[in-house]
Amino acid sequence: MVDRAKQKAGVDPLIPLRSLGLSLSGGEQKDAVRILTDKLRDRFPYLSENYLITTDAAGSIATATPDGGIVLIAGTGSTCRLINPDGSECGCGGWGHMMGDEGSAYWIAHQAVKVVFDSIDNLKPAPHDIGYIKQAMFSYFQVPDRLGILSHLYRDFDKCKFAGFCREIAEGAQQGDPLCRHIFREAGEMLGRHVVAVLPEIDPVLFQGELGLPILCVGSVWKSWELLKEGFLWALTQGREVQAQTSLSSFTLMKLRHSSALGGAILGAKHVGHPLPMDYTVNAVAFFSYTFS
Repeated sequence: MVDRAKQKAGVDPLIPLRSLGLSLSGGEQKDAVRILTDKLRDRFPYLSENYLITTDAAGSIATATPDGGIVLIAGTGSTCRLINPDGSECGCGGWGHMMGDEGSAYWIAHQAVKVVFDSIDNLKPAPHDIGYIKQAMFSYFQVPDRLGILSHLYRDFDKCKFAGFCREIAEGAQQGDPLCRHIFREAGEMLGRHVVAVLPEIDPVLFQGELGLPILCVGSVWKSWELLKEGFLWALTQGREVQAQTSLSSFTLMKLRHSSALGGAILGAKHVGHPLPMDYTVNAVAFFSYTFS
């Protein structure tokens, strides 16, 4: 890929780059980064003079803002990463569907299936009628009854396919089904609680920009923001009141317009003391802003 980029730029492939920035999943694992860097140097000596390998979250936020912020992922799974202006990181979630993924497409789908099972078993009453979700569940998984669902949960489990049932819940919520809307509100609350979890570690500088606290939203679940909004705002309002010392007075939710690879390049150049000129307003778009009263 780098050689092709050099060719397109008209650069001699035997002349190494000053610095190569890579934004990769697992970039926080120092031993893995060291091994990858050593192998790149050994196998491709003309690739680059320097390397900066960081997390996909750091690359994402570096694409959107110059000073850091929060990356809140809600796709098939979920996770929250805080990147402070000094590059330090901390997070909440990201432990996979067996231990977390709250607010993700998988979590929403699982909550929907679980509420149907529990209601029919008379284990726990559903907060609203289960009719829509029950029929949507049988239709999506192409089974006649609950026993048919078990193969999708165990023997033939496919996380992505199971998470795809979230689309049916979103459609039901858009049509006004109360139980679907309830589940999405809960998902919004869980995502908001991820942000609350990292508030104590945030550098106060991140609260002071014109955007307030920048929160970069990644993943398909954010397409249903209007369904998530009530629970999300409730969680942040409650968390802000509990953590009275926080300086959170406003925040802005953003989505990327360009790949997080751009952020990797930005960080790679910064690593060798050569900040790239960047118009961040074209890299990300704000879709919601809120100021607490």
